[in-house]
Amino acid sequence: MPSGIWDLEVNSTANVIFGEGYGSEDFKLMEVDDAIVGEILDQEVTIRGCSGDEAVLCTSTSTYAIKFVATSNTVLLIPPPDHAAGYADDQSSNGSGDAGDPEKGGGSSTVSVSAIATSTGHLELVHTAPRLERLKELLSRRPYRDEGEGEGEDTMEEEDAEGLFTWDDLTDNVQASDKELLEGLKSLAAVQIGKHWRLVDEKFMRCLFEVIILNAVQHDWPLNALRSDEVLPVLNADGYSSRIVRHCLETYGARICSLSPAREDEQMGTDDDQREVWALDEKQVCLHYARQLLTAASKWRLDDFLEAWQRNLPTGITCNVELLRGEALVEKLGSESWLRPFSTASLSTKPAARFAALFKERPRWEWQDLEPYVRDLRAPGQSVEALLIRYTRKIQPTADASPIFAAR
Repeated sequence: MPSGIWDLEVNSTANVIFGEGYGSEDFKLMEVDDAIVGEILDQEVTIRGCSGDEAVLCTSTSTYAIKFVATSNTVLLIPPPDHAAGYADDQSSNGSGDAGDPEKGGGSSTVSVSAIATSTGHLELVHTAPRLERLKELLSRRPYRDEGEGEGEDTMEEEDAEGLFTWDDLTDNVQASDKELLEGLKSLAAVQIGKHWRLVDEKFMRCLFEVIILNAVQHDWPLNALRSDEVLPVLNADGYSSRIVRHCLETYGARICSLSPAREDEQMGTDDDQREVWALDEKQVCLHYARQLLTAASKWRLDDFLEAWQRNLPTGITCNVELLRGEALVEKLGSESWLRPFSTASLSTKPAARFAALFKERPRWEWQDLEPYVRDLRAPGQSVEALLIRYTRKIQPTADASPIFAAR
């Protein structure tokens, strides 16, 4: 058997034979770059989506929409030589002896190749934003809200796990790469309890954080150095699991270090669960109390809000109205400024839906008001400036005037 069309010289010819099973629809062509080829060879590529979804291809870090691009040319699919021997045998057994007859286009110098299918187009990959809306919907079905609910999840019976989702469940249902899915879980402040990923009920989380703050004041714990060997026993005694307390500390702060081995041996043995030192983020502490006030009333006089906000904060922390950007809108009514809740968290992550909601709220926006509501938007290949050009109309009467943005 000749080696195939790969060894053909310029201006030479080949006999193309319709092989056995010609016309099969088992083959699809996909155009990919070298980076994706490498991930395909490493088996790190998956097609994700539920019934009714437009399928996406996910690498370890990115998500791609799959588009079909039709072609008007006929494309014949011919297998490599080491896969084509069977087709030559099929040809001989079917009595096609013309390949050896020079008068019929054959002869020993003419290559014969078998086509196994025809392609009318190929699949093209378009880098797209992860589709994370379903992630929040799934995790919201059964949020964690009971102090003892997380205990024993590793041995949870199947019927008790209804409405809960493991990592494999999420990758089966959410159209995002593993990296993007983890980032989405982090942005939602989700926590893994046993095998399942959970959202913590907002009221429960606020209550737990309040308990931590009150105990810090009562026991004189510094908010920038909360030791888990002091915090966990007190919160455990109140019925809160260590896993959820740590999650709360991680949400509102960060672990800054572990205790030295000498101090561990002296005060708390070798238990790995009691070695962290946490620092609360002052911004998160301020926003916690601001959100409480914004939930309590639909509208506030700005001065009254700032006074109540500062009064609720722990000693040593000062409120700043700039922290409310993306959480509330300030409006001028006569000589007074009023505040009302309008949170970025309540808006869609899709640019088109986000801008539609913003212009429904206000027909015109000044940049300093609009910026906190668009800075988190992500669209592959498009900056925030590009999204503004696409979805807004910039109004600027003079070069030194502050720009106003209206719907396009």
